[in-house]
Amino acid sequence: MLMLLFLTLAGIIVDGEWKVYQRSTESIPAIRKLHLALQVEEKLIAERGVSNFLLQQDFSEDRAMHGKLAPVRAASDRSLRNLRQALQERPGPWLAPVMADLLLTEQRLAATRTDMDALAARPKEQRDPEAAAAAIAMIPSTLDTFAPVVAALSSIAIQVDQQFHDGVDSAQLATNLRNVAGQMVSTLTAPVVAQRPLTAQERYTFAKLSGQADQLYGVIEMQLRAYSHKPEFKTALQSIREGPLGDGLDLLTKLFVIGRSSGGYDLTPDQMIASYVPKMAAISRLRDLIVMDMIREAEQRNLKARYFLLATVGLATLALGVFFLLLRVIRRRVLRPILEATDLFVSLANERLITSIPAPRYDDEIGDMMRAIHVLKAHSQERICLGKEREEMIAQLRAASDTDFLTGLLNRRAFFAQGEQQFGIAQRYRRQLALILMDVDHFKAVNDQHGHLAGDQVLCKVAELSRRCRRKVDLLARYGGEEFLLLLPEIDLEQGRAVAEKLRVEIGACDFQLDDGVSLKISASFGVVAFEHDDALESLIVRADQALYKAKDGGRNRVMALPREPGQDAGGRGQDGEGWARADEPAKLSVVSIEK
Repeated sequence: MLMLLFLTLAGIIVDGEWKVYQRSTESIPAIRKLHLALQVEEKLIAERGVSNFLLQQDFSEDRAMHGKLAPVRAASDRSLRNLRQALQERPGPWLAPVMADLLLTEQRLAATRTDMDALAARPKEQRDPEAAAAAIAMIPSTLDTFAPVVAALSSIAIQVDQQFHDGVDSAQLATNLRNVAGQMVSTLTAPVVAQRPLTAQERYTFAKLSGQADQLYGVIEMQLRAYSHKPEFKTALQSIREGPLGDGLDLLTKLFVIGRSSGGYDLTPDQMIASYVPKMAAISRLRDLIVMDMIREAEQRNLKARYFLLATVGLATLALGVFFLLLRVIRRRVLRPILEATDLFVSLANERLITSIPAPRYDDEIGDMMRAIHVLKAHSQERICLGKEREEMIAQLRAASDTDFLTGLLNRRAFFAQGEQQFGIAQRYRRQLALILMDVDHFKAVNDQHGHLAGDQVLCKVAELSRRCRRKVDLLARYGGEEFLLLLPEIDLEQGRAVAEKLRVEIGACDFQLDDGVSLKISASFGVVAFEHDDALESLIVRADQALYKAKDGGRNRVMALPREPGQDAGGRGQDGEGWARADEPAKLSVVSIEK
């Protein structure tokens, strides 16, 4: 039991650490895939900003502007390729929808680039404004297609390890913050390029985005309070507050104020982008810092769990060895003698007296116990012999008290003792029960003519024939004199009548050979009744006696099956108090007789 308890505790510890090790092992690649997806989202947002800016320019006037789009597109393609390779390294059924969304994103991005290149090839004054707006809106549509990829990978990372829930949310919020910052620049790009005031929609969009930026930063700062003791996080948050949400936001707000009135901006679009976009890198650094911290934490937990598993398994193995050694020593020096003595006590308790008792090997407590067992065995043998003799005497007395001395059948007392049980079952569960009362016809004449010894021989022969006709569950008893009772469980009145008729035929067909060589023909009369709401076994016997009386009154050597009359009480009397049937009504009897 101690070993089992120890192994159970060790198993619980190993199981818990194994789960930690497994979660950390699976969470590292899941977080890396999410990081790659966030980088793809960042690159697509950057490509959207550059594409939006370049569509406001005329490539024929400044070819250098066209060269700015190629590196951005190459970065997007590289990030998509890295994510696709990571997803293909360990494919699974849960990654199939992610891969499908990623391929759809690549297809839509390629179509978007084709449309934008065709539009940018035209001179600026020949570009359809609606087509330009549609081309600019295609990259956000591509981002919407890619959003399920980020959501699915975030969900997978959280499902693998719930402890990274806040970290995953913070990384997504940082990406959203960078997206909002990029949209703020994109909102002001067209007015600055055209040197025109902001439209009402642009003013509303910029105000909304600036508010979202403050809210996102507040949520990120609140979620990262647990990391306030780490200086790198504090520095990254300060860089965002002083950079894109500090000087950068002040610059954009200044342009927003100018755009609300005159539209005479004091800087070019290149200067605006060069002043603000580099500051957005602080947001990406915070996101990468969050992801790297999650990966570092997962690696530390993985390493700790691995060492703990090895140590636990090693200590458990060592402890098992010590347990087995102690068990061997204790069993040899202590338990084996006690176990042998226990087996001897059990053998004596189970009366297996043939078990040999070994001689004591040591003159100690175990030796004294072995000598005491020798004495106990001798006493047990004497007690068992006395017990067997007593049981035999009790069995003989019980058999003598329950058996009729002449016929060997149950006597009247034993019949009532066992019959009450059968009657109680029939009465409680409404089971069928039949009772046959049999009387040997003209038995007094046999005694008078041939003597009482011949009468006894006739009764013994009738008892033997009755045994042949009964089942094992039936109760057969000598009721008194030449009367016999047969109680038939699970038998109705008609079936009881058939049993009585069979017995009547057997008795009538038998030749009763007496000791003096005389052969007699004997007949018997039968009264058959069935349990019908009787309140006691005696009332059932009373009705059987009435049926037997009808059989004898009808000429003997016949079977009378007597059902209970409606309104008849348990004593066999009708409502008028004049017996089984009124004088003006014939009794309802089932009579079977033979010709004499």
